[in-house]
Amino acid sequence: MKGTICILEKRLLQYSAATTGLLAAFSSGLNLGWTSPYLPTLLSEASPITMTADQSYWVVTSYLLSGLCGSILLSIVGRKIGRKTILLWSSVPFCTAWTVIAFASTLPILLIGRIIIGLAQGLVFATLPMYLSEISDKEIRGFLCSLISVFLFLGAMVINVIGTYMTIKISSLICLIIPVLQFVTFFWMPESPNYLLMKGKREEARQALIALKGSDEADRSLDVIVEVIEENRLNKTGFISIFEKNNRSKLVTLLGLRVAQQFCGVIAFNIFAQTIFQESADSISPLLGTVILYTVQIVFSVLSSLSVDKLGRRPLLIVSAIGTICVLLAGGAFFFIRDVIKADTSHVSFAPALILILFTFCYSLGLQTMPNFMAAELYPTNLKPYACTIGDVMFYSFSAIVSQYFQFTKDNYGLFVPFWTFAVCSIIGLVIIVKFMPETKNKTLEDIQKELSSK
Repeated sequence: MKGTICILEKRLLQYSAATTGLLAAFSSGLNLGWTSPYLPTLLSEASPITMTADQSYWVVTSYLLSGLCGSILLSIVGRKIGRKTILLWSSVPFCTAWTVIAFASTLPILLIGRIIIGLAQGLVFATLPMYLSEISDKEIRGFLCSLISVFLFLGAMVINVIGTYMTIKISSLICLIIPVLQFVTFFWMPESPNYLLMKGKREEARQALIALKGSDEADRSLDVIVEVIEENRLNKTGFISIFEKNNRSKLVTLLGLRVAQQFCGVIAFNIFAQTIFQESADSISPLLGTVILYTVQIVFSVLSSLSVDKLGRRPLLIVSAIGTICVLLAGGAFFFIRDVIKADTSHVSFAPALILILFTFCYSLGLQTMPNFMAAELYPTNLKPYACTIGDVMFYSFSAIVSQYFQFTKDNYGLFVPFWTFAVCSIIGLVIIVKFMPETKNKTLEDIQKELSSK
């Protein structure tokens, strides 16, 4: 018991830095779930902003396009500006965006707010895994990085709840509190020691390590990190190095992770969750179903976060991928039987809701959390901004493709088509993960680089 308390005290700053930094992920979650309660309002006759159904599509997807730009921006500034600095000042566009959305009276103004918040989200999602992985001990690195998804979907659930009872203006002003709180609290947290050493600031890095891990661990960690960074500096790495032979297996791993994570259809299922719950007739209300969905995501993401440093990345990812494939195949079969064969399925009208909840359960075991931070574990310090940018470009590009594909095939062919297509894509992602992805459990970032370099 005393040993556990000592460890917690030793890692107190690591947990504090992670929690305050993760408020940026919470802000992103508020944005992610914003359209669920407010899109029906915007399309109603009582809408404060007049728009057509076609125009509403841009309200849904505009943040994905600007998020893509935010991720690309990181590849430009990621090696020049510190991880902490980027996360700290991301609160400014978040504040700006929520203010714009609160007082928007026309569609263009609303879209400007959504675009600004997407830009901030793109920067946050590419930077946060780097920061968390570089400040944390190997025993808790997977846990802290997995919390990115937990905070994201916690924010999405909160906006779904408050959005049901509050106007756009009031809820946006409430959301404004989170980035302000993030700036005030995260301001006092240390910069990433790895980044400081990459910039040649050895003494500042040593002080950051002492604050994060204690004086005994600081000097040992400092020497190891310096050795790896110097080795990478001698190789004169740049963006093109991502595609060189010794990094190709990492890139393929990154591709497989994002294919399995996004082409399973998760973004479409989240955006169109209420539509799918409506397929369940009166078995469950769309609002209740959406709340249940986010609750399942949060609960099992937390369980996955607590398990990832004990069970490992690969086992959880493989089990998660196999589970989603099985659910997608079963879901496609149900919709094929109902819509093509025209069999009577009234006695199992709850099936669409059950399918979506089971999918969310399987997805939350690994695919929801781990692909978001594996680039920060697999690549050396000087290549992380580029790797995280590529990973996030894949995320936003694949998300846009999936949401468009789902809507088109659902309207023109039936739900069984996207379900089976997503199952095939998930199988491809699973094969890549099994073949290429290394296990990084309980290994320091420096040990991972040495192991991958030797291979």
